[in-house]
Amino acid sequence: MRRPAEGTRVYLLALVSLTAIQIVSTIAFNQASVLAPEAAPALGAAPADIAYYVSLVYLAALASTVGAGALSRRLGPIRFTQIGLAIAGVGSLMFAAGDLALAAVSALVVGLGSGPLTIASSQILARVSPPRLANVTFSLKQSGVPVGFALCGALLPTFALDWGWRGAAAGVGMLSFVGALAIEPLRATLDTHADGPRPARLLPSWSEVIEPVRLALRDPVLRAMCAIGMVFSATQAIVVNFTVVYAVDGLGMDFVAAGALLSAATIAGAFGRVFWGVVADALRRPALVLAGLGAIIAVTSFAMAFSGPHWPGWLVLAVWIVIGGTAVGWNGVFIAESAYRAPPGRAGEFTAVTSMFVFAGPLLSPLLFRGLLHATGSYALGYALLAIAVGACSVFMARAARR
Repeated sequence: MRRPAEGTRVYLLALVSLTAIQIVSTIAFNQASVLAPEAAPALGAAPADIAYYVSLVYLAALASTVGAGALSRRLGPIRFTQIGLAIAGVGSLMFAAGDLALAAVSALVVGLGSGPLTIASSQILARVSPPRLANVTFSLKQSGVPVGFALCGALLPTFALDWGWRGAAAGVGMLSFVGALAIEPLRATLDTHADGPRPARLLPSWSEVIEPVRLALRDPVLRAMCAIGMVFSATQAIVVNFTVVYAVDGLGMDFVAAGALLSAATIAGAFGRVFWGVVADALRRPALVLAGLGAIIAVTSFAMAFSGPHWPGWLVLAVWIVIGGTAVGWNGVFIAESAYRAPPGRAGEFTAVTSMFVFAGPLLSPLLFRGLLHATGSYALGYALLAIAVGACSVFMARAARR
């Protein structure tokens, strides 16, 4: 059995490379939400119907996490990541075809490819990260998510205006393929199969799938994390996937300005992920940090419920920066704590368990949000209900952390 390469060089190589991979996969995962105002009319749909696409993406992502930890150990996390990026690239090209039925299938393909990549990166970082820097390391890597969101909001609307939305989507597909090829040299260093020899069979058995779920749910903190992760990710999905649509339809902004608002929120999320990771490492109480984040998200979600075209631009920007720094900034601490509570060598599997709940939130929340919008014609009720759900789970998280 080969031992994993150790040392500062390997740690930095893994951190930088995995962050870049996270940016690419995030762009693929969220491209449709940003392109919706341009793509929806061409597909014969309403921009708010992006909720259905988003739910399909997260449905596939949730399904792809089942057994993904064990599969990543078998293939090696870098090879597993290459396959995922290639699948996401195929899905992006399917979306670029411009057919409504094919777009629905593309959502499933993109989710299948992009969804489990965090599991593979967690497997690597749990091996090479210094324990005292666990939260900030995972947070730095996860900062690739809001950076990817920000690049989506800043670049894709402009590319769509210059090349058409189909050209922009095709470009995302090519970026995914390039990313898969670019990380091939990392296999020699990071695909070391340090967790044991490869089993004879490739696909995990049912017992291998269900055992980490049982173990994780016995831990009271992990149980609370599954609940709060679901509502955190639900809020993040609403912020990321409805900001552009809401800014255009509800706040009266133009398309490019709406994309800039999304970029501001997600850039704040990138800084927030690093900041909260530093705070969690300094306090040594990551579960309480997650509970505190929930309180801030709940208050800010209520503020979003009362926003409108009459608000001054600086106030809209301030609210979205705070919600970005928290609702998009929680994930690094969450994944680090999931990996920390796993038995040695099984960080990917335990991250897969909590990821199933994280993906369940965005699977349901866009559909509920879209249904409320259709029934009431207002975004306010959806934001208010999110605030209530996050607040309740934050209390649950705080109690579990104190015990």
